[in-house]
Amino acid sequence: MATLQILTIVVLAIVAILSVIIGSRAHQKEKDLTQRRVKQLQLVQRADRAEMHIRGLKSLNTDTIATDVLYDYYLDTLRELLQYSDDIEKIEVRIAKAEDGRNQESLEFNPEIPPMSFQEKTMYQERLTKLAKMLLYLRRKGRISNQHYQNCHEYLKWLSLWLQINKQVAQANSNFNSGDYQVAQTLYSVIESHLKSSAVERPEKQKLNEYVQEKMKEITRIEAEEVRKAAEAAAAAAALAEQEAEEKAKEYELPTR
Repeated sequence: MATLQILTIVVLAIVAILSVIIGSRAHQKEKDLTQRRVKQLQLVQRADRAEMHIRGLKSLNTDTIATDVLYDYYLDTLRELLQYSDDIEKIEVRIAKAEDGRNQESLEFNPEIPPMSFQEKTMYQERLTKLAKMLLYLRRKGRISNQHYQNCHEYLKWLSLWLQINKQVAQANSNFNSGDYQVAQTLYSVIESHLKSSAVERPEKQKLNEYVQEKMKEITRIEAEEVRKAAEAAAAAAALAEQEAEEKAKEYELPTR
């Protein structure tokens, strides 16, 4: 009888220990799964945010200085996400697409693009503000040097300046092309003042300044040519009038005997 009680106690103890072990393992497994899902969600959000910044800058981007930083962060995040994702193939497709996008050349700055609407400029300004915060975050995380961050910041300031004067440049070009040179020259002078008052140092700004200077010189040449043609026309008209006057005078001269 005593032996049976002892066996019963031992069996119950073993069952209790096994229950604790199994329960503990189940709890740990559930905890690990929860942590995995949380980490996965964090990485997906980081990747989506980086991709959003890259796409948001695409139609304005004339330099890869900022997008290179974003692509580095984006690709590193995607590669880390491979360890947590349930759809590895989907992540690999995103990685391949990102690597292809990174190899594409940036846009060449063109001062003759159509004007942006107010809504477009507001949208791009918001994107630049968010991107500036993202770059500051990456600098604080040690992913970029302070000098690289300053260069990126200078580039974003140029893009902001371009958004401000884009409409004036487009309007000046329109007036120039339609032959309204006086208005065009006034607008180019205003643009020139904006550029001089800005402390931004970027190749795009230099290119725009050279473009404006050339347009103003061309207007001066056109106006000088128009003045020359007008003077020649006036001189020709005066000569013709003088010739006609002389011919009429000859008609009224009395014949000599």
